[in-house]
Amino acid sequence: MELMKIGYKQTEVGLIPEDWKVSPLSELGEFKNGINKSKEDFGFGYPFVNLMDVFGIPFIIDNSSLELINANQHELNLYNLIEGDVLFVRSSVKPSGVGLTSVVKSNLNDTVFSGFLIRFRFCTEFNLDYKVYCFNQKDFRDRLIAQASVSANTNINQDALKKLQLAYPPTLTEQKAIATALSDVDSLISSLDKLITKKKAIKQGAMQALLKGKKRLKGFGDHSEMKDSEFGPIPADWEVKLLPEVFDYIHGKAHEQFILSDGNYKVVNSKFVSTDGKVVKNSSVNFCPAKKGDILSVLSDLPNGKALAKTFLVEENDVFAVNQRVCIWRTKKDSSLFLNYVMNRNKYFLKLDDGVTQTHILNNHIEKCPVLLPKSIEEQIAIGECLKAMDLEIESLENKKAKYQEIKQGMMQELLTGKTRLV
Repeated sequence: MELMKIGYKQTEVGLIPEDWKVSPLSELGEFKNGINKSKEDFGFGYPFVNLMDVFGIPFIIDNSSLELINANQHELNLYNLIEGDVLFVRSSVKPSGVGLTSVVKSNLNDTVFSGFLIRFRFCTEFNLDYKVYCFNQKDFRDRLIAQASVSANTNINQDALKKLQLAYPPTLTEQKAIATALSDVDSLISSLDKLITKKKAIKQGAMQALLKGKKRLKGFGDHSEMKDSEFGPIPADWEVKLLPEVFDYIHGKAHEQFILSDGNYKVVNSKFVSTDGKVVKNSSVNFCPAKKGDILSVLSDLPNGKALAKTFLVEENDVFAVNQRVCIWRTKKDSSLFLNYVMNRNKYFLKLDDGVTQTHILNNHIEKCPVLLPKSIEEQIAIGECLKAMDLEIESLENKKAKYQEIKQGMMQELLTGKTRLV
């Protein structure tokens, strides 16, 4: 028989400290569904908290950026929002989205909330910051999602929410201590987010300058001699070639009939390329092998898709099997690293997307695609290495952010169940 941990008690939500409480949400507060309006009522009137104002946003701080909706005084009184209110997402395409919450930071005068949301107003005193975390703890989220109904979307209603049990420390002091510890980690994650955004903007600016010859790296000339081209003024020692002059290109082949979980080859399809190699299927055969230095590019995508002309640079031999609707750009003499930045989501190909029908990049499109590059392969390599260094820095920051997010999840599991006490 497993011994009970000293100072803890067994409850229907698991083992918690003896002095903690467990209550159904129906005993902690009241629920209210949001307002429903016709499309004619949008665009004027009063601020309106909608579904997307809650997703991933811990606090609703003010109403200055909200869309407007027509509402009368009775509706303003019925669907009002005050400090400490919690808004639950009522319906989501994915189960992971239903029941997500956002907390109202301060009274939002003359503001109403959407019928896609459910307002929960505490009748018991809780720390404001603690409310941000207690409904997002994994065990609570699992129980919430288990109560949801599934049709076209995943939905949760008041009756299901009322039955959910919440374990919590009875003192505001402990609630505040838990919230502060988790908020500190959130601050680290937020600061990394801002730094990543800044680094990405710097890289984007560098690409705009370096890949068009507007800025030269040290040791590779200046702008004293320029010439006209279809890309505008370019350095005299740069050139514009057609794609077939730069690459041999090979269309991928179908591997669907040979997909095996333990296949020896990674199948490069549009999903593989669009996720930077994170979503992988394996094949037992390889009808179209990629070589180190090959640039793999998506040839077909839905209207306004994010995969069209996206590229993947191959860094090892005998690993990748190139599938249909993906092709190989195999360089004849120029730097693959440099050209991967040039060809990734190349504007020439993106212009083929009319936003209505599926886009297919055909041979006649490929043959007319212009490619701008320095004549000097040394300059190509230098530019490629410069941009790769930026990518590696961004990747390092993103890995660090992921590590902090993992730490936060572990802390939530420990602190919000009382396994680790701070007071």
